[in-house]
Amino acid sequence: MTRKREAKEDDLPAEKWLVAFRNPSSSKSPEGSTFVREFYAAGYYEAYDAVLTHAERMNLEVLWFREKRNCGPYMNRNYPGLEARCTYCNKRFGHEPVPCADGKCESEFCSRQCMDDHAMLKHRVRT
Repeated sequence: MTRKREAKEDDLPAEKWLVAFRNPSSSKSPEGSTFVREFYAAGYYEAYDAVLTHAERMNLEVLWFREKRNCGPYMNRNYPGLEARCTYCNKRFGHEPVPCADGKCESEFCSRQCMDDHAMLKHRVRT
């Protein structure tokens, strides 16, 4: 069980950051696909660590990362988070989530199979 700690005077507030990646082994594009993700970090070094850890884990190339407030053309758009957790299997993933087929359900999944299994258990529907 994780305990919350009180904020200290010298703690930096978390800022929203954007990162652009290139997936060199993309099946959609021979030159690799590029995409943007957003995440929170308290400062440059924390953001740097989060970006490189994610890139290494997912086999991606980092194109750039910046604080969102300093990215004019990206300010008014929402991007998927850097990492998400599958509602069904609780696995971490870093790609576009698969939404639940039931329009009233807000669950997101790492794969179509997890979405199908969720629908079978939760909604009693086979998709």
